[in-house]
Amino acid sequence: MASAPVLAFDPVTRGPITFEPSATVRLGLQYGTGINFGFGALDTPGERKRASLSGSIEPRLGVKFALEGSEMYGGASVAAAATTLDGEISGAFARSGDAAFNTDEAFMGWRNQTLDFSVGAQDFTVGDGLLIADGNFDTGANDGNYWVVPFSAWRNSAILRVTTGALRGEAFWLRSDRDFGDSRIAGINVETNTHKELGTLGAMYFEIFDAKQFNLNGLEVWDVRMSDVRVPGVENIYLFGEFVRQGGRDKEAARDNDAYGWYLEGQYRFQTLPWTPTFAIRYSRFSGDDLTTPENEEYRTLFYTFYKREWDTWYQGEIASEYHLFNRNQITKMVKLKLVPRPGWVVSLHYYRHDLDSLQYLGTPVTDTAWADEVNLGVERFIGHAFYGYVGLAWSTPDTGAQQIFGHADDFTVIQTWLSYTF
Repeated sequence: MASAPVLAFDPVTRGPITFEPSATVRLGLQYGTGINFGFGALDTPGERKRASLSGSIEPRLGVKFALEGSEMYGGASVAAAATTLDGEISGAFARSGDAAFNTDEAFMGWRNQTLDFSVGAQDFTVGDGLLIADGNFDTGANDGNYWVVPFSAWRNSAILRVTTGALRGEAFWLRSDRDFGDSRIAGINVETNTHKELGTLGAMYFEIFDAKQFNLNGLEVWDVRMSDVRVPGVENIYLFGEFVRQGGRDKEAARDNDAYGWYLEGQYRFQTLPWTPTFAIRYSRFSGDDLTTPENEEYRTLFYTFYKREWDTWYQGEIASEYHLFNRNQITKMVKLKLVPRPGWVVSLHYYRHDLDSLQYLGTPVTDTAWADEVNLGVERFIGHAFYGYVGLAWSTPDTGAQQIFGHADDFTVIQTWLSYTF
């Protein structure tokens, strides 16, 4: 999991005002073979091998103004990002030479112990980040690169948080970037404030307005979830899960939405064994469209993130999640082993079985829902909260459905590293 930024620059206080400067540098290097199971990069069919280098730098300034019993706060950041070498390896999201320089955060707010109200371009995440997290779908044409996610703030927002005892409520209005169709989202979230003792339970509802891409316009979403929930009387078992219902009317296609997505995950943490291993299993299902019905049953991928809980939480497989399936029309079974050989080091091994939920892929019919097997091996390094490093190997072999879509049966392999340092 990528660490949250912390400040290496010392905060500067002048009377009631505190200035918190920082800067985050990110670098990603990937090399892929058998790209798209042998079809090659989408922008250059037949190019089955490709190297990609992407990077970004984001200076940031946070400000706090102390008041009696409360404070005002704000933040602003800009990011520069670029992609080089052969371009993003799948050929879908960024080309070599893509570059961008733009603002990311620009917000202000006021808070006390009960209320917190903020407006502007800011980060905002609900739960594990399956539905509401990353307001910016980074693509090379608009944002310089794809893989190191240089931009993450919602383009605009108004967020009211209310905390009372064991409950917290959030009412929000959000606006995504243009790659997410310039979507407007209005909703409400309620969750328990008992994470350390019992885990967290939550529920949310929101609607999407004026979206210009991905058939999101008119979508209504209901969500219930649990995170890190303890099993009474059983130590070291932790449960995670979420159920999403998507309704409303698809205003682009003039069809009613009737889709769902859900997952259930269990973890067992061996606290007394060397390297404190964690064993996890997860089953996730995101509905696909039945092409024979008038309704749209396809679960719409929404604003998920990769860094809220762990690296792999919603990027389910480095290959399937980043290039092919995107948590839609997807059934994935995961088995994971995570080890901590010494403080600051994490080693993880994943096996994924990916299948389609319905006999089609992005509207193209297939005769078999079997998609691919995938194995990921990753090594993570944390140095305090300032440095995060990841080195990984991903390997996937296609099954009948993927072979029919791409017309080839090669294994798709990616070697990659992702580095972040916050000054």
